[in-house]
Amino acid sequence: MSNSGGLSKDKVGLWSMAFMTVAAIYPMAMAVSNAAAAVTYAGFAAPLVPIFGAILILLASIPILEYARLTSFAGGYYGLTELGFGKAVGKFVSLMNLVYFLFFDVLTSTAFAYVIYSSLTYLLNGYILPSWIYVLISILFFVAMYIVSVVDLKVAAKWIIFSGVIQIIILLAYGAYVIVKTPYNSLQAFNPNVAPGGFSGLFLGVILAGFLFYTGYGVPLFFSEEGKASFKNVWKAIIVGVLISTGIGIYAMYSEVVAIGLSHASNLSSELSPGLAAYIPYLGLAAGWLFFIVALLGQAFGGFVPGMSFTRLLYAMGRDKFIGSEFLTKVNSKGSPTNAALFNAIAGSLVTVIIELLMIHFYGVSQGPFYALFLAGSMVVALWFIHHIIPELALAFYLHKSGRKVTTPRNFLISVVAPAGGVVLFVYAFYEGYSSLTEPYFGGLIAVFIIAIIAAIVVAIKHHNGTLGESYVSKNVQQKA
Repeated sequence: MSNSGGLSKDKVGLWSMAFMTVAAIYPMAMAVSNAAAAVTYAGFAAPLVPIFGAILILLASIPILEYARLTSFAGGYYGLTELGFGKAVGKFVSLMNLVYFLFFDVLTSTAFAYVIYSSLTYLLNGYILPSWIYVLISILFFVAMYIVSVVDLKVAAKWIIFSGVIQIIILLAYGAYVIVKTPYNSLQAFNPNVAPGGFSGLFLGVILAGFLFYTGYGVPLFFSEEGKASFKNVWKAIIVGVLISTGIGIYAMYSEVVAIGLSHASNLSSELSPGLAAYIPYLGLAAGWLFFIVALLGQAFGGFVPGMSFTRLLYAMGRDKFIGSEFLTKVNSKGSPTNAALFNAIAGSLVTVIIELLMIHFYGVSQGPFYALFLAGSMVVALWFIHHIIPELALAFYLHKSGRKVTTPRNFLISVVAPAGGVVLFVYAFYEGYSSLTEPYFGGLIAVFIIAIIAAIVVAIKHHNGTLGESYVSKNVQQKA
């Protein structure tokens, strides 16, 4: 049974939304992919990377946090763009955000399969999955994502919280055991000078990897219409979720580097799963298998939550009549956008299978999954830059339009200084990360530029034809005012 009455209200509170951020950031990544990136750039000083990354992401996202206090809008970032720059620019951001989530689906489903592949490398003495199993696992991921997306959000939120809590418990327990047993405990792990390139090398690592650990931090925005006291709770949930993930990241990475010591910490950068490589000598294979299972659970929900955000974004675009399909605005008896979730599952699985098969064809079954994962990741990062910079710059224009003085100290800091700093960080990170790309990543970057051009053309045509649709977020702000 379905209805067209819109999303259900008052489904999730502060902690549920906070753990949506935790799930999207994926705590176990601090012992898997994020750990490898941190050790690569910072060596024994890896625990500093999540610290500086969190500081940068929160400072750069001040306009987004302020936006969460102004309105509740299931379409997320494009709402702020629309308030500041109008419907045309807002709809462009909505398309770029939609494509971002589509490739985030590719990233997380491929990463789910990759966690199995990389972990089994340690647990089964170099076992490599056949390619067809790898692809099948990715498809099954989307089936599970669809199921989680259409159940009652209150139920899904409980699953999300459980996923986050069990990851945190495992990381705390494993880390504590290693910290107690290792002879290499040292506060040098918080000394930037021990990084391979000193402070400059550490900062480069923070720019290229650190604040990108928190890519999914803003998912509570997409659940704001279903949240309790969303004007008060969404921005708090984002901060709480980032702080929880940061604390776990610092702790996990410290335990990993002190497990092998200062002189050997850089060796972890060559490991597929640094956490397992560091923990297994202390904890044994049985504990490694438990880590593997919990990592899979965490990776799953790390993808499910952005997938659920995709459905809310698509629902909002349909409600605005920008897409022009009532099919996408239908919700089921639980208040979840079922048809949008189905579209996400089908589109995501198709794009994932295409990318995985192409990478396996060109690079083989041993390297193809790796390239599929990081090709999707590089495209997600580029798309993230685009759909973040524009809304952050929009806040000052919205404040001016609404009759508020941009020049007051608070408004100037949140709408001018913070986004200007964010743009500088984004542009610098984009340049450092993409200035010397090799294939297939360069091809992915070109694809992102082509997608942006196509999106701009689509918006221009719809603007010319007067079919940009409505602006629900503008009415929402007016009602709140």
